[in-house]
Amino acid sequence: MNTADQDRHSLFLLLALVMFLVLSGFVRESHVVEKAVLELSMYVILLAGTLELSERKSWRLPGILVASCSLIAALTRFFYPLYVFKVADWLVLAAFVGFVSFALFSYLGKPGSITSGRLYASVSLYFLLGIFFYAIFNLLETVHPHSFAETGSTALKEVSRHSLLYLSLVTLTTLGYGDIVPVTPAARMLAAFEAATGVLYIAFTVARLVAAYQRSDEAESQPKAL
Repeated sequence: MNTADQDRHSLFLLLALVMFLVLSGFVRESHVVEKAVLELSMYVILLAGTLELSERKSWRLPGILVASCSLIAALTRFFYPLYVFKVADWLVLAAFVGFVSFALFSYLGKPGSITSGRLYASVSLYFLLGIFFYAIFNLLETVHPHSFAETGSTALKEVSRHSLLYLSLVTLTTLGYGDIVPVTPAARMLAAFEAATGVLYIAFTVARLVAAYQRSDEAESQPKAL
């Protein structure tokens, strides 16, 4: 796959992630149509992630399989919101997002110039980390209800999916307004781990991109064999 195709796929993935994050701020949990639109935007992300993986043959089949399982789990949970389907949905979604994140991180470390596609991929990876922990938070909240609490809410009120996405993003950026907090020890540890991940991501990603560029530059500067 040429550089132009890689750049397009990386940009498609980034735009899909931004679209999902923006739409999530306007979706009402009680509105079925709006929830369906949000689910559709998640499908676009899964498709974009699969396209991003398609340039690496060793990742292609596993990526498509996990993406398909995630789509099936999401549709099943949407039409049959049973406990087991909710757990399966968040678990498979976390597995797929983690898979795409690992593939993107490997892609960023390959020798080569720092193209626009690599920059798109690095930003996408940051958002994917937020969505990964968003899925983990929802999984924890499903298995162990009331692991998170919103300030001013009653103890019996369920934390919304939008609130958990918001929590994930502000934790990843180490902003932490404190209006929604982890309550149980497991939730607190996950939130702390995500905050550490957000800080370390910048250092590791910059170092990985610079190292990849230096390896490429050194390879080009070596005299070619006659």
